[in-house]
Amino acid sequence: MSSGQLLSLLLALPFCSTNNNVESITVYRGGSAFLPNPSMFTYNTYRINVKCEKDGKELCKYVIDRNSSILPECTTRFKVIKEPLGLNVTDVEISDAGNYTCVSTRVIPPPTENNSTTLLLKVIDPPSLTLQLMNSINSSCVELFCSLQGLIPQQVNFTWTRSDQLLHYYESSNMSSFLVLCKPNWTDGETLTCRADYSVNHTLYSRNIKLPYNSGVASMAALAITAATSTCAGLLLLILLGVAIFKWKKRDSSHGSVVYRNKIYENFTLSNAAVNPTLTAPRNAQPVSTNIRNTTRSTPHRIMQTQREECIYEN
Repeated sequence: MSSGQLLSLLLALPFCSTNNNVESITVYRGGSAFLPNPSMFTYNTYRINVKCEKDGKELCKYVIDRNSSILPECTTRFKVIKEPLGLNVTDVEISDAGNYTCVSTRVIPPPTENNSTTLLLKVIDPPSLTLQLMNSINSSCVELFCSLQGLIPQQVNFTWTRSDQLLHYYESSNMSSFLVLCKPNWTDGETLTCRADYSVNHTLYSRNIKLPYNSGVASMAALAITAATSTCAGLLLLILLGVAIFKWKKRDSSHGSVVYRNKIYENFTLSNAAVNPTLTAPRNAQPVSTNIRNTTRSTPHRIMQTQREECIYEN
């Protein structure tokens, strides 16, 4: 193989060099993160293609030609920064944590050369001060719990105030404080403040809480009023139900059948007419002889019958 052919082969084959500088970046959730992409190339003389991925998934790609970025194609919340070169991520979420790899490829002048940069992004919850009202056995007292979270446990200086007045009825540990107030040292609806001074960087955190109005005696009075109202409503319902039943029975009896308890007795007589009365001969009549053969006829007698009827009416 001649020296010219060997030179052509070397120019055709890509030359790859990888610089693996693993760096870790930690940011708070909801904040912004800058992922630098340092390169060994001089942008004002070369044309460079850049592609960035997170855990193997493409996020952004762009082309740099003579110190100007062209054709940027990035997903939401990712933006190319030219100086210094890298990616800026906004509204960082917990799911954004992972390995980010950006590969820069020089295409002009040949031969092709690659440079790779890998970063590890860690996302943590921001420090926060929580203040909550606890349940108290004594209805005339309030118990408040204040806690600093999201930081390395260190000594924290807690203070409690009402307006500008310092309160002294509390106990504190490294990262939390507990306040107890009993009547007459507190009133319904007033605002209390918990402040925490973190000793490492002397950062001051503050949180307010407004005490409820329906505490202590007020809640007992409300309970008594509710019970009395419910009792009165129940009695009224029973009275209305009784009146309705009484009216219903009265109306039902007025439309029913009338029952008569008195009895009236009435007697009357029915007479039947006589049938075939007996004929008597005249006193001076003489017998007459005739040729007619004597016949004897039976003479029926009509009997007078009297029927007595009795009716009873019930009234």
